[in-house]
Amino acid sequence: MVKQTIQIFCRIKPTKSKTSVYEVNPVDDGANLSIVIPKDATDGYINNKREDFRFRFRQIFDQSAQQEDVFSLVARPVIDK
Repeated sequence: MVKQTIQIFCRIKPTKSKTSVYEVNPVDDGANLSIVIPKDATDGYINNKREDFRFRFRQIFDQSAQQEDVFSLVARPVIDK
């Protein structure tokens, strides 16, 4: 039996918003995704909520990714085994 790690992929859904609240940074063995959620002034003067969240994935598909691209990189290798 071949031992492999679980591969986690991310696909960013298209939004109606013109501004992006995320940043994708490619790295050697995958990609990092940073999501920024701006602090809300209605929460008061003392707001200790986290603004920046970082996640690591094997591959990140952005809003322009086509279904065929996602399938060929995510599902096709599993089917071919």
